[in-house]
Amino acid sequence: MTAEIRLTDLHTHILPGVDDGAEDLEKALHMLYAQKASGVERVALTPHFYPLREEFEVFLEKRQQAYDLLLSNWDEATMPQLRLGAEVHYSPSLANMDLRKLTLDKTDYLLLELSDTVLPAFLESVLQQMMDQGITPILAHVERCVYFAEAPARLLQFIQMGALAQISLRMLNYRKMRKFAEICLQKDVAQIIASDIHSVGAVKSCLGDLAANINKETVIKAEMFARAVWDNIQLPAFEPIPIQKKLFGYA
Repeated sequence: MTAEIRLTDLHTHILPGVDDGAEDLEKALHMLYAQKASGVERVALTPHFYPLREEFEVFLEKRQQAYDLLLSNWDEATMPQLRLGAEVHYSPSLANMDLRKLTLDKTDYLLLELSDTVLPAFLESVLQQMMDQGITPILAHVERCVYFAEAPARLLQFIQMGALAQISLRMLNYRKMRKFAEICLQKDVAQIIASDIHSVGAVKSCLGDLAANINKETVIKAEMFARAVWDNIQLPAFEPIPIQKKLFGYA
């Protein structure tokens, strides 16, 4: 897998000392080495940003300091290319923020984290305001959102509006999430795969290792989307197909 496909990981928690990912520089560098070894060529650094818990400018400064530290120890031969971004926790207050400072650097894409359990208030309106500003939201780890799994038409609605959906492959060890994730990728309701890596341990967590466990054609298609996001170019053409929720699965 890794020898054939050089991957782009758009959702990681590698930036040192910023969130619940890498605790320090040593761990961050180890994660970058491991990602590269697994077949990952490009990594978006997307630390959590919680708009209701922390000041916007304080987060930006802390993120930049961590990024500068990482870059000063970055090695082109043994580590992936890096871009700075954020995983932005949803709040209606996002409509009043300068979201360009939180998009993946040099692109029009923003990684947006939703609640796992409750469909967020005013979500449709805020997503539309983002898109009116030329920003495409990427809905993070949608396989975890129980309200999408229970009613897939809700997710389809946002994709048809112009949002993208991302699947975190590390969650596919959970059977229930795996079924929903696989049908979303199969029917183009989700377009991007990522690691959502927080650490490197006994359990495989790098995108290349995780991607080896899913259908190769799915990986190739998802990488086309991820690379288009990274390069900020036109996305591949796709047409999401409605997912039917069944008693014991999906169709």
